[in-house]
Amino acid sequence: MFKKATHQLLKKAGVVFMFRIAGMVISYLAILFISNYYGAEVYGRFSLAQTLLQFSVVIFSLGIETLGVKLTADLRFFSEGKPLNNYLANSLWVLLLSAIFGAVLFWVFKKPLAVMVFKDEGLLPYFNYLAIFFVTLIFHNYFSEFLRGKHQFLRYGLFKYFLPPFIFLILMWVFQETTFSESGIFLSYILGFGLLVVPLLFIFPFKHLKTEAPYSKGMLLRASYPMMFSAAFMFLSNWTDVFMLGAMVSKQEVGIYNAAYKLAILALIVINAVNTILAPKISQLYSANKLKAVQAEVQHATKLITYLTAPIVLVLIVFREPLLELFGAGFSEGKTALVIIAVGLLFNALSGSVGQVLNMTQHQEALKKYTIVSVVVNIVLNFILIKQMGFVGAAYASLVSNVVLNTLCLYRIKKEFGFYAFFKPWK
Repeated sequence: MFKKATHQLLKKAGVVFMFRIAGMVISYLAILFISNYYGAEVYGRFSLAQTLLQFSVVIFSLGIETLGVKLTADLRFFSEGKPLNNYLANSLWVLLLSAIFGAVLFWVFKKPLAVMVFKDEGLLPYFNYLAIFFVTLIFHNYFSEFLRGKHQFLRYGLFKYFLPPFIFLILMWVFQETTFSESGIFLSYILGFGLLVVPLLFIFPFKHLKTEAPYSKGMLLRASYPMMFSAAFMFLSNWTDVFMLGAMVSKQEVGIYNAAYKLAILALIVINAVNTILAPKISQLYSANKLKAVQAEVQHATKLITYLTAPIVLVLIVFREPLLELFGAGFSEGKTALVIIAVGLLFNALSGSVGQVLNMTQHQEALKKYTIVSVVVNIVLNFILIKQMGFVGAAYASLVSNVVLNTLCLYRIKKEFGFYAFFKPWK
């Protein structure tokens, strides 16, 4: 039974996994170019701007992209290529207003953010680009997740994972050849997402948006807000260390830590690919009240994730120094941080797709509370440990917050559904 279920899951996730791998290879080539050509300081600046961009997209998307996956996968909301109520139309309006508001905020507060928060005026042109292209970043994220809700995993993998880093690498090379300033790196990164909004517009079902069945903006936001808070606090739990390092240590140390983190998150490649397939599947099964099937899907996914992730973590730990040296001189100082972060992400894999289960089964409020707890733990530990241990302290904070979040989610799933999502090799 496990072999059959695993084969089916591998088959469905295979395309996403392929694009994810290809996209990560291209992304690492870009990172290696930045770190070797410009050095740790510029890479640290790019890392801060990139992290702020990703966090801002999570916040100003309001959780609507995650809710869109859930509702689009539900046959009561989307069927035969069109929405059965106006949840999609209202999503577009709310996102447009939110994205414009976010862009204005970045434009107005770019200087205080760069100079007062991160103490680096060199970030100003980065934040200029972020403000100008922010609306396109929001809609690239939303349209991509809509494809996932429709189970169009080939297109999803292409637009979400492969094409953005591919365009980034090409544009970065072009700007480099034209002696563009270092901020051209960040402009290339942003355009890697922004340009893809144009073809995505032709995929989205605009002509079917008008329906008489109601799904108000209030209903939309009440369902999406917990998902937004969960995603935001989960992001903070993973990236608080980068933000706090940016404010507490040199940009060079931020660059070294970020290189270690970028390598460590290779351990998430399997769980991310499996989650892409699993989330809409759980939504479908839960809406049909097939709870046993939900349990089976989750437990099969956890085993698959664990068996494929453990070897990746082992390779990262054994070859930590030569891998970090690929980024350039001095980056091997992050070897201890790499091991600590990788162990934390291994626990993530062993726990399974706990966040997806809670989000897709009407327990997004619980996930929100747990991520808040995790972030508080992370911030407190970062504040204490970075002062004492530098970026190694940030790695320990990341490890502990990961364990806290996943343990709380595992407990909730056991309480609500009667099973453990955690990896059990004896079954």
